[in-house]
Amino acid sequence: MKNKLFVFCISAMLFTGCVEHSKDALLATEINVKAGEALEYLTDLADDEPDNPEVFYQLSKVYFDQANYDHALQNIKKAVDLKGDYSEYHFMEGRVHQKLNQPDAAIKALLIAESMGNVNHDLYKIIAEEYLRLGMNDKAREAINRLTGINQSAESYALKGQVMLSLGDTIQAIDNFEKSIALDKSYIKPLIALTDINIARNNEDKAFALVNQLIDLEPENMDFLEKKGNLLQRSGQLDSAVQVFKHITSVRDNYMDLYKLSNIYYLMDEYDSSRMMAERAFEKNEEFLEAQLVVARSLDKLRKYQEAIDVYEMIVESDSTFNLAITELDNLKRKVAYLWRLEQQRRAMDSAIKNVPPPVRKKELEDN
Repeated sequence: MKNKLFVFCISAMLFTGCVEHSKDALLATEINVKAGEALEYLTDLADDEPDNPEVFYQLSKVYFDQANYDHALQNIKKAVDLKGDYSEYHFMEGRVHQKLNQPDAAIKALLIAESMGNVNHDLYKIIAEEYLRLGMNDKAREAINRLTGINQSAESYALKGQVMLSLGDTIQAIDNFEKSIALDKSYIKPLIALTDINIARNNEDKAFALVNQLIDLEPENMDFLEKKGNLLQRSGQLDSAVQVFKHITSVRDNYMDLYKLSNIYYLMDEYDSSRMMAERAFEKNEEFLEAQLVVARSLDKLRKYQEAIDVYEMIVESDSTFNLAITELDNLKRKVAYLWRLEQQRRAMDSAIKNVPPPVRKKELEDN
């Protein structure tokens, strides 16, 4: 057993280090070797030392990382049975029960871990989430209040803000996000949350100020730039919105970014650019028929009616339930038919005018 344990510790130490050999030789040792190798080591250790709870705890962690939650639960239960006074085991058990959609069992295990002094954000986050799943909103609120009562950090207030938001208490959510930012102005999570709240509430000035703070912290974060681009579009600052999305597409060239850029060009009446961006979006995702819808609309605006009809018909052929495309195609055909009738009437009128002799002047009549 000692040789196997020594070999395992050496292998683990290559990645993270190993604690000094003791009765809990694997305590605090992180298993970062390949999962298959870790399972092989740990299974051998479990066979040789079936009364060592730490072996089963580490086994549960490996299975958890593999999303094999049934095996993770089996092993963490063995660890708890062998050593029920260690909070980390109960915390791990709670995490596994959450993944298995067992909220009651998850809460029970996590409350035991908390009673043993385990106070961390993930623990309270899971407890609150599981209470919310059970519809026990007051319990969720109590759990998160215990966290901020013990640990008044930016992270704690941000987590409380998220829970308040889940409870539909936006005022309390905002209050806690602002407390978090006051403690740490560089903490991203509450800034993102407040930005999204103000965008949803159409508080454009506040949203712009917050999104600019985010961009100051991470200038090349495309998600933050996208939020700003969307705000610029919504507020009618289309020239600026185009510049933002042109930069975004040059960096990540995602079909949705191209699609958004095509829509902004369309709003600016720049239909050639709108069509081009929409075509590029469709080339990247040929199942995204909304891009072809912009192509058809742009062609319609450019008075290339037959080309627009062809695109609309392609959309409907691909998805016969695309009602918006069906309606727009029908409207375009009606418009083309109406314009054709107008043209025919104009030609008929021109022809009639040509065939009517010019009127005889009065002097000519008198001479005759």
